[in-house]
Amino acid sequence: MKQIFLFTLILLIASSLFARIEDVQELYFSFEISAKSELEQITRIVSIDNVDGTTVYAYANPQELEAFQQLGIPYTKLPHPGTLIVPEMATTLEQMRDWDYYPTYDQYIAMMYQFETDYPALCEIVDIGSTVEGRQLLFAKISDNIGVEEDEPEFMYTSTMHGDETTGYVLMLRLIDYLLSNYGTDAEVTEMLNRIEIWINPNANPDGTYHGGNNTVYGAQRYNANGYDLNRNFPDPEDGMNPNGP
Repeated sequence: MKQIFLFTLILLIASSLFARIEDVQELYFSFEISAKSELEQITRIVSIDNVDGTTVYAYANPQELEAFQQLGIPYTKLPHPGTLIVPEMATTLEQMRDWDYYPTYDQYIAMMYQFETDYPALCEIVDIGSTVEGRQLLFAKISDNIGVEEDEPEFMYTSTMHGDETTGYVLMLRLIDYLLSNYGTDAEVTEMLNRIEIWINPNANPDGTYHGGNNTVYGAQRYNANGYDLNRNFPDPEDGMNPNGP
């Protein structure tokens, strides 16, 4: 009886997860071109991921796909990159210190604030606001005089604007850890933090990364919760603000 209950529970959790992922409304597909000049028009319609010879790989939300279909170009639907592997997730800060896991959303937030706790003279966590789904957008501000506004260069790193590009996410967390833990012992790191104020945002699109739920990056999607590719949505120097909004 207990085994039946556990099996049923697993099925319910799995079906809930996959239902959530099916709500993504983000298609990954490929199509063929005869000349790269064709992409000048197409790139204004869909989010191009890669071009391999004459084969183009792209993402599209429903509105973008409808516009693409008007071009009459045949396309092939592909498995979404965010569902190709089931990643191992860290549920404790101790697991994250091995750098062999992805953090759950809660562990990500905890890890960021732990940096501030462990290195109060070097690190301040700055919350710049929340996403559409209420997740925090955090920066680690790192400097030798964290509470002083100094006349020095300021440098910003940001990662994972595409929510399913999660490698940079973990690398930015590791960079924060490396800078803080090596200050005072590594001459190059020490000189850098003495002369530069560094801002690091490990994840610019947590809604995309945790589209499958806060406990996994499986099902991560490229677009944000509004269905837009943030890296194709900047204001244009000539045309002004992007009409889609964020």
